[in-house]
Amino acid sequence: MDNELVTLDGYPLTGITRDGVWKRLGSIEGWWDSPPPRRQRADRTNGDGSFRTPIEYGNRLITYEGRIISKNHDYLHQTAGILTALGHRGNTKFLVQGHGPTQWAMVDPRDSVKTSFETDTYLNFQIPLEAIDPFKYGESYAVPGNTVDAASLFHRGTVPAWPVVTVSASSSSGYTLTLNGRQVVVTRAIASSSPHEIDFRTGILRVGGSVVRGGLSTANFAPVNPGMAQNMSISTGTGSYGSITVRYSDTYI
Repeated sequence: MDNELVTLDGYPLTGITRDGVWKRLGSIEGWWDSPPPRRQRADRTNGDGSFRTPIEYGNRLITYEGRIISKNHDYLHQTAGILTALGHRGNTKFLVQGHGPTQWAMVDPRDSVKTSFETDTYLNFQIPLEAIDPFKYGESYAVPGNTVDAASLFHRGTVPAWPVVTVSASSSSGYTLTLNGRQVVVTRAIASSSPHEIDFRTGILRVGGSVVRGGLSTANFAPVNPGMAQNMSISTGTGSYGSITVRYSDTYI
């Protein structure tokens, strides 16, 4: 495909480079499928079946297979050396473009990179990867809002997206964030010089970049649902002006 691009830690695993090395995608096992669901089983002691428990997902296991054609043997070995070093410390971005919406995930090495020299100018390679966050992400958004105009949120993913919200205000009695009928009430005072940041996935509140324990009287966190417009509003306890920036990404499973 003309617009196909796969990168690991910013290095292209597809396409042709200026030194005459041509890389081609073979397959990406584990990328197109959902990771395995998991749950804690709790059998009913005096009844049939089990109690309903939350469904979570295990790590996403990815195996990238490709091939390389080079104009000479030295360049082939040079490229093989680059492949074996890619992302060796983990927490690197793996990105796939040209097969539907562009998607990416943060990955770690899962096993050794394998290279097989078929001829002096042709090799096959395999890169096993693991994403401890099993979700895939796409386009990112930073949506503003304030006490007058709510932030209008929307994303094109397939599962709910958890936002990180930055709050700027001056209120001695805190503020309330509302999304999809669910409220997060922050009782900690906020000053214009020290904005708050709330991660809706983890529930962590940061003030001036430092983690703060407590400070929330109500923590009914809601995600941004896919495929529909929804608003996040802010109200301050003193009725003063406050603003928010809601950051999130298209999210896929």
